[in-house]
Amino acid sequence: MLGHFGFSYVGLLFLIMLMVPNLLWTKKQPQGYSAEQENRFLVALERAGEALATCCALIFF
Repeated sequence: MLGHFGFSYVGLLFLIMLMVPNLLWTKKQPQGYSAEQENRFLVALERAGEALATCCALIFF
């Protein structure tokens, strides 16, 4: 069983720990980096996965 329904503070803590490196990377991107070359389909899948993982971590963890 996945867990119980309700808000999960542990899930929030894990999401914060996952978000910190991404925020640091946005502040110090490599020289010449451009997101224009990324595949739009893969970016859409990544965003959908992030949204689903966030919901599951906050509800079921």
